[in-house]
Amino acid sequence: MFRFYYTFDLNSEIEKELLRASHLAQILIDEFDLFLLSKTLFKALDRGVHIEIVIVSNNNNKSMKLVNLCKRLIDQEASIYWKVDENLFTKEDYFAIFDKQYLISSQQKEEYEIPENLLRLKNDFFNGLAQNSQKFNLLSGDIETEFNVDKTIVFSSDEITLNWKTKNAHQRIIHPQGFEVEPEGNKTFSITEDTKFTLEAKNNDLTIRKSLFVRVINENDLRMNVEAFDPIIKNYVHIKTASNNEDLYAAYLDQKIKISWNIASVGKLSESQLGKLKLVDHHEFVLTENCSFLFTFKSVNITQTKKISFHCFRDKNIFKNESESKIEVIENQLNLPYRIDKSFNSLIHIGVKLFNIFSKKIN
Repeated sequence: MFRFYYTFDLNSEIEKELLRASHLAQILIDEFDLFLLSKTLFKALDRGVHIEIVIVSNNNNKSMKLVNLCKRLIDQEASIYWKVDENLFTKEDYFAIFDKQYLISSQQKEEYEIPENLLRLKNDFFNGLAQNSQKFNLLSGDIETEFNVDKTIVFSSDEITLNWKTKNAHQRIIHPQGFEVEPEGNKTFSITEDTKFTLEAKNNDLTIRKSLFVRVINENDLRMNVEAFDPIIKNYVHIKTASNNEDLYAAYLDQKIKISWNIASVGKLSESQLGKLKLVDHHEFVLTENCSFLFTFKSVNITQTKKISFHCFRDKNIFKNESESKIEVIENQLNLPYRIDKSFNSLIHIGVKLFNIFSKKIN
């Protein structure tokens, strides 16, 4: 007598029928369902029921947890097949046939006057899947792995590309991200901190790990300190770059400029016009026109460049006859109980005037 039963709780019904079956159970499920049914499957195998399972997946990745479970089932003479079918995996049209006479399905089927016709249809479908699927083989023995990266020293947020190739492994995981990968491939992404990457490959016998380290330089080793000589305080003062352009500085005509550096890394430093330079040194010059410097530092693993440009203001009168009048303005506006130093006040005024002039030129 042939029977058909539809249920939304397929696993519970399969568990019941596994304990009732006499000879054969043919089950189409996914990896998650296999774990849920595992205890009952072992009980049925202990009773001598032959079990055929087709596991549906959307890829070929197999976790070691799955491999270990399948090994135990195969050791008890279960037949297991692996079917990659995106459409079937998405639809979840799973079912089970017991003793070639009872069909349980997770999907509602069309009305069949003769249940035998539906069961035969599903039985043929299951057999076709099994024949066209990959029999679940337990890989063992040596694992071959290749694992490399295109760059081992990068700046923060730079991209790197990992490449790998493995043979004879059930599972491949790249740490610390923890993503499972295909036997062969590559992945490109950016990193912001020093990272140790490990490729972990497993089969039934072995676990192999290969690691590589990528160093992230959070700041460019080629850092320059730029100063301009202030004739009022008779000393160099640090100057900052113009807004929206980190390499452009501004100073006035005939002003002394000093560029200094202190590079701790091992390598060679040069400038396009100055030639070879010491790793710890400075360069002084008088600004007479707009100009640029291009510094290049070469180490064993990386080449860094730094361009510094200067805009020359030709109005030197901003330093003349300014200090006294501005002192009174500040005192009257702020009602300060003390007198501000002339040189300090002059610096404020010069800075404001330079900023206003340069802003107009940029705009």
